[in-house]
Amino acid sequence: MYSVSIIEHAEEIWFAVMLVLVAVFSGWNYYNVLSGHSVSLRYGLPLFSGLPPQAQQAVKYFETHPPKDGYSEVVNGILVVNMTVMQYKYVPNVIVANTSEPVVIILNSLNISAGFYLRLPNGVINVNSVPGVPDYIYFVTPSTPGNYTWREPEYVGYATSYMTGTLEVV
Repeated sequence: MYSVSIIEHAEEIWFAVMLVLVAVFSGWNYYNVLSGHSVSLRYGLPLFSGLPPQAQQAVKYFETHPPKDGYSEVVNGILVVNMTVMQYKYVPNVIVANTSEPVVIILNSLNISAGFYLRLPNGVINVNSVPGVPDYIYFVTPSTPGNYTWREPEYVGYATSYMTGTLEVV
């Protein structure tokens, strides 16, 4: 009689076990993505784990020792910029970098789903930003001096076309 009772409820027990496994797996992945410890180490992802190891070290130093006079600092040869996107503007809206210099932009959106679109000679950078979740953009500046304009790729209101900034490569 005891074994008949387990057999009768085997389907419910199996369902509960699978539900617990799915919840644990989903929670673990959700934590890893939000904390930047994603198992993917492909460069170019807008996550912390998408940065090269030397850029990750520069960002960690920058976040623990923020610059007193501005939004950017060169850490171990990498220019780290803390950029905030607000409705109708980027802060800062001008970045000055040297030729062939690695750059990491920490993109923070306060209240809008925004983006960052920059066309460089060696490729296009297009990242969308969600409020409250920092995105990390890594690239190497061109080897020739010049000015490059970044734009807002998402529609955030009537003045979206005026949301621009300039990368000055000197």
